[in-house]
Amino acid sequence: MKVGVDLTFIPRFKDKVALARKILSPLELKEYENSFNKEEYLASRFALKEALIKCLELSILSVNLNEIIVKKKESGAVYIEYQNKVFSCSLSHENEYCLGVVVDE
Repeated sequence: MKVGVDLTFIPRFKDKVALARKILSPLELKEYENSFNKEEYLASRFALKEALIKCLELSILSVNLNEIIVKKKESGAVYIEYQNKVFSCSLSHENEYCLGVVVDE
């Protein structure tokens, strides 16, 4: 089993529309555009994508972040789809920080 973790500072993602267009999948971009708290949404997706890269021991330069897709279950829990594989993950928000964890079992 492998685990990846990433912590993001949410204010860093304020007014980053160009970044959102670069790293979010089309599905995520629609959710971002409809999101009430865009910086928190973008920070959380970035944290999970970074956590996946760490979990898989890849270089961020070798991955197109918009190909890593974070999806929600009906319960609100999130998971990742990447290269025809599903990864378990978890998000946590506290004040100005977001923590993403990904597990490859």
